[in-house]
Amino acid sequence: MKKNGFSLVEIAVVLVILSVLIAIVAVPLATQLDQQRTVDTTKQLETIKEAIIGFALAKGRLPCASRLADKGNEVVDEATGVCGAYNGYLPAVTLGISPIDSDGFAVDAWGLTQNRIRYAVMDIPTTAVSPAFAECPATAVTHVLTKRDGIKLATMSCISRYSETVAPNRTLITVCPQTPGGAQPYCAGSMLTNTAPFVVISLGKNAPTVGLGADEAYNAGSAGGGVVFVSHTAAAAGAVGGEFDDIVTWASLNTLFARMVQAGKLP
Repeated sequence: MKKNGFSLVEIAVVLVILSVLIAIVAVPLATQLDQQRTVDTTKQLETIKEAIIGFALAKGRLPCASRLADKGNEVVDEATGVCGAYNGYLPAVTLGISPIDSDGFAVDAWGLTQNRIRYAVMDIPTTAVSPAFAECPATAVTHVLTKRDGIKLATMSCISRYSETVAPNRTLITVCPQTPGGAQPYCAGSMLTNTAPFVVISLGKNAPTVGLGADEAYNAGSAGGGVVFVSHTAAAAGAVGGEFDDIVTWASLNTLFARMVQAGKLP
């Protein structure tokens, strides 16, 4: 009797062909999934930006950052504006942002612990006073952006001239499109902004648990002192500034002012 069936060689060939086909299909699917997560995270950061501005409309100030121990809450003395942290994680619990992880932190579309969304707010320790600067109030205002009604007390004109009223001159939060330099104006050549009152950051798919490229170190809080950040297109590991896939968004000072004026919170 003749026996019908497949030989081991034939089965091996079929398995190899199936493996190749799966690999061909899986790579584009993985790429598409990452692209969708990037789109979803970008939208998420824009929603968070609106929530932060909404908080400012309600409170007359911007929220402080959250530390790991704060579990997604801000720690602040509203009377003085002193924050527990100015550069750290998004205070998702304080802002009412959802979803959050078991520790109270918002995460981006990649959803891992290292993908907790970061946040930084500019600390203006004190304003200048008139008559040296006519735009400024007679009494200095401390920690302007995080003090209850500090923005109103300091006045828009005085805050707008902050870089001129302090020595050495200091800008608000700066975002560079390339690796920053060590001193102001930080960005070598062009800059995306140096008037941001806050930034919101996703560390992307490669959110590091160990090691950071030069550019991503600014966004992860390892460089820049909480006032300098980097935003540009994705880059591979061999690029100048290292691998980069962070997503960064911010509001300009004028945008914040305009929204507060519209809501009757300023002047």
